[in-house]
Amino acid sequence: MYYMGFSYSEGYSIPIWQRIWFIERINKEIKESQGQNRSVESNTADNRSLMGRSRGEVPAKLRRFT
Repeated sequence: MYYMGFSYSEGYSIPIWQRIWFIERINKEIKESQGQNRSVESNTADNRSLMGRSRGEVPAKLRRFT
């Protein structure tokens, strides 16, 4: 349930049929994503922005305070 944005208590309290549906959905998404080619050449700033995966700011681990 972590990948769907649920907390532990939310995931525990939903009905069993919904839990099963979410797990099947995650499995389907993972299998579909494994078939895609994620090469280094396709990981440019332009391609990321076209796919809606661009970052607004640099991650905290990579920031430099000089």
